[in-house]
Amino acid sequence: MKKVISFVWIFCILTISSYSQEKKESSSKPSIKLYGFIRNEFYYDSYKGLTAAMDNFYLVPLYKGTDGNGNHINQQGIANLTAMATRFGMKITGPELFGAKSSANIETDFAGIVTEYPEVLRIRKAFIKLDWEKSSLLVGQTWHPLWNGSGAFFPRVGGLNTGSPFNPFNRSPQIDFDYRIGKVTLSATALYEQHYTSKGFYPVPNTNSKNLAKRNAVIPEMVLGLYYNSNGLSLGVAGQYNAVKPIDVTTGSDGKSYTTNELNTSLIGMAYVGYSKNKLYILAKGLVGQNMVNLTMFGGYGVKDYNTTTGAMTYTNYNNYSALFNILYGKKFQVGLFTGISGNMGTSDPLYNFPESGAKIAGLLASIKNVYRVAPHIAYNIKNINLVLEYEMTSADYGSGTFNFDDGLYADKVNATNNRLFLMVMYHF
Repeated sequence: MKKVISFVWIFCILTISSYSQEKKESSSKPSIKLYGFIRNEFYYDSYKGLTAAMDNFYLVPLYKGTDGNGNHINQQGIANLTAMATRFGMKITGPELFGAKSSANIETDFAGIVTEYPEVLRIRKAFIKLDWEKSSLLVGQTWHPLWNGSGAFFPRVGGLNTGSPFNPFNRSPQIDFDYRIGKVTLSATALYEQHYTSKGFYPVPNTNSKNLAKRNAVIPEMVLGLYYNSNGLSLGVAGQYNAVKPIDVTTGSDGKSYTTNELNTSLIGMAYVGYSKNKLYILAKGLVGQNMVNLTMFGGYGVKDYNTTTGAMTYTNYNNYSALFNILYGKKFQVGLFTGISGNMGTSDPLYNFPESGAKIAGLLASIKNVYRVAPHIAYNIKNINLVLEYEMTSADYGSGTFNFDDGLYADKVNATNNRLFLMVMYHF
C-alpha cells in the first residue's frame, strides 16, 4: 500500500512539474499581433509638383518655367485614386533576454521604391528592442529620431506627406540607446541611410548607388536628444552630425584618376514642444540645419574649392530653417490645422564658379528661397473607420535672375502655388 501511495505521489509531482515546464515554455514563446489598415485616397492638385508614390506624397509645387504664352508649364490639374498606402505589420513580444523585455516590429506597405517602382512591397520598419527598467536598446530600421522626438509627437494631417518638407521624413537603419531618469530621457542614435539618402556627385544612376555618398563616408549619422515627458506634455531638443563623401575618385587635368577622401560634414539643431491629452493635440517645432536632403527637406551643399590639377574638391553647406504648428481637437468628430514655413539662408562660404557650368551643387531644390503651407482638415472617426477631408495649400518662391556665388542665392524670385483637395477612407485592423 505504501508503494502504491508513493508511486501516486511521485506521479503527481512529475505531472505537476511537467505541466509547469510546458506552461513556462509556452509563456516564453513569442506572441504576434497583426495590425494595419486599408487606405484609399483621392486627391486633386492644381499645380504639378515634386512628389512620390504617383503624386500621392506631395512636397512642393515644381516650377518648370513658362510656355510660349507666358503660362506656367506645370500649372495643370492632376488627380488620382489609389490604395498604395495600405499597410500591415506585426508586433512581436518575446521572452526576457539579458534581463530585459524583448520585442520586435516588422512593417510594410505597397508604396515600394516610391519613385521608380511604386505599388510593390517595401520595408518600413524592421527592428528588435530590449527594454530594461531605466534604459532601452533598439537595433534595426524605424523612424528617424528627428521625425517624432520622444514618442508620438509628429504632424497629424490627412495627407501621406505627414507635414513634409517642414518636418523631417525619414526611416533609417539605426542603433538607438535611451536612458531614462525620471521624466527625462537621454537618447543617442547612430544611423545609416536606406530609402532616404544624401546626394553626391557619383555618375552611376542606378538605384543601388543612391546611398553611396553615405556608405563611402563610413562614419554613421549621429543624433543626441534630450526629452521631457509628463502628463501629456513633451519637450525636446536634439542635435545631429552627419558626414558624406560626395565623390571618391576625380579626374585631373592630365586625364588620370585620383582618389579623394574629402568629406562634407553638416549639423542640425531641433526643438519642439508638444501636448496630447483627451481631445487636444498641439505640436510646435523648429529646425535649423545643413544638407537636410536625407530628411526629405530642401537644401544641400556645393563645391567651395576646386583643384584644377587633380579635380579634388572641398564643400560648403546650404543653411536652411523650418518651423511648423499643428493642432487637432476632437475624437469622433475632429478638426485640425497644419501650418509650416521653411527658408533658404544660403551657403556658409562662396561657391566655386566652374568656367563651363557655373556652381556645382548637390541637393534637393536648393534654388528654393522659401516655402509655406496651410492645411486644415476635418475627420469623422468611428470604430475602425476614418473619413478625412483636407485642403492643402503649398506655395514656393523659386530663385530667378542673377545667381550670387557668394551665398548661392538668386536676386529675384518666382512663385508657384498648389491647391490640393484630399479625400480619404481608412479601415483599421
